[in-house]
Amino acid sequence: WTTSADERIKYYSGTAFYNCKFKLDQLPEGKKVIINLGSFTAMAKVTVNGIYAGGLWTAPFQLDISKLVKQGENELKIEVVNTWVNRLIGDSKLPLEKRLTWCPVNPYTPTSPLQPSGLFGPVCIQSLK
Repeated sequence: WTTSADERIKYYSGTAFYNCKFKLDQLPEGKKVIINLGSFTAMAKVTVNGIYAGGLWTAPFQLDISKLVKQGENELKIEVVNTWVNRLIGDSKLPLEKRLTWCPVNPYTPTSPLQPSGLFGPVCIQSLK
């Protein structure tokens, strides 16, 4: 998000939703189906076919989704939440009356580096023995 030219995205603090569909021609027999999110900042929740699969915040960023997938089309939803660091940095560039956030001790300045935010992937779905 931090590479966006749109300051509403660049300094955004909150949740972003990633959705896609994927197809399984057949379910792998005797194997687990694992989703690996690759990399993201800072927390993620995964839903498969409308059922909550679990939350992730530490490596390895993967979940067993064997009981949630079906043969044919499947729906995947990933919610990624970042921290408020980028919002604090963005707000520090604004006049006081336009700032969205406030805290008694703010170590961030307009020149502080932004925290990488979002889902970086690669997102992989694999079958494992």
